[in-house]
Amino acid sequence: MLCTDWEMAELYRKCKRLYGGGWENKFRERYEQEMMQRCDTHFYVGTMHGHPSSWIIVGMFYPPKMAESPQGRLF
Repeated sequence: MLCTDWEMAELYRKCKRLYGGGWENKFRERYEQEMMQRCDTHFYVGTMHGHPSSWIIVGMFYPPKMAESPQGRLF
């Protein structure tokens, strides 16, 4: 799915500038390992007016994971 998140685009540009051809490993390390393991990652998705059937990621929300309550999870 296409992601138009500004912060992700900036990380791509930074990794490309710093690591050249090895940018993808550093980029994936950040998003696939660090953010998915440390954070409770959510994606905001939506469509564009001209393409109402094509969904894109328009933003991300990634608060730190909370320790599970002794009472358990509600959902």
